[in-house]
Amino acid sequence: MPDEKVLPHLLRLLDDESEVVREAVARELAAFGGALEEELRRLREPPNDEQRRAMRALLSDPRRWQRLRHAWLHEAWPTWREKETPLDRLEAALSILAEFQKSPEYPLSSQEECVPPPRKPLSVMLDDLAGAFRAEAPPHDARALARFLFETLGIRGSRSDYYNPLHSSLTHVIETRRGIPITLACIYILTGRRLGLDIRGCNWPGHFFARFEEDGAIVVVDCFNGGACIDEESFLKMQGPSRDAAKTVLEEDAGVEDIVARVLHNLVHAYQHSEQWEDSRIMIGLLKAMPRPQH
Repeated sequence: MPDEKVLPHLLRLLDDESEVVREAVARELAAFGGALEEELRRLREPPNDEQRRAMRALLSDPRRWQRLRHAWLHEAWPTWREKETPLDRLEAALSILAEFQKSPEYPLSSQEECVPPPRKPLSVMLDDLAGAFRAEAPPHDARALARFLFETLGIRGSRSDYYNPLHSSLTHVIETRRGIPITLACIYILTGRRLGLDIRGCNWPGHFFARFEEDGAIVVVDCFNGGACIDEESFLKMQGPSRDAAKTVLEEDAGVEDIVARVLHNLVHAYQHSEQWEDSRIMIGLLKAMPRPQH
């Protein structure tokens, strides 16, 4: 995130008549992402209504906003690969995609209006989910976490609006409690990580499951369908003559690159479905630049 110390200087430049300066100011403001509103509130002299109106005008221009978000993504995207552990990399990649998909609403409220609370970053939302689960009565195992997320909290699969690109944003999924199989599974995996639970992804064709081990046997979790927990033998019986192939897929961990690539594939098709052609093209570019998955 950029240095908050530059904000007072940026506010003074809001009324500059130079388009070059205005574009630079807009780029710096947009770089704060969802943290901008919180940083503005912390200033010794917060922006007045006139300055907020200027920010609204500056960042609500659709063409400018699209340029800014694409430039931000281009800069931010490579950083997820620098994280130390696989789940750190997964969370970082999904955080970047969630920030990219946020609308520019956060700096656009007037002081005269009811200013919404700043949007929480993904890491804080996941911390909150883990904290809420810890407050529940035992057990605190993977099966109980699935029940908590997908039954108690009601996070579930979206059937009526399946191809909405926002279903690939984990922050949006947590806020709305609706998502697609892979994002629901990622929320389960990353929340479980905070609780010391070893939950992994299963890259099933046409679907995505999570899985954990219980008494030495695999348990498959269908996060899209209410977090249903299915023991390995029952799951394999459902596959009929494809049992052996299913067992191979079930026992193979979905790597971080596999998961990120699949999320990007989903975004390509979701953006095409909603005729957001430029965003689809950007996702195709990210997908082509993905490192080869390591198995």
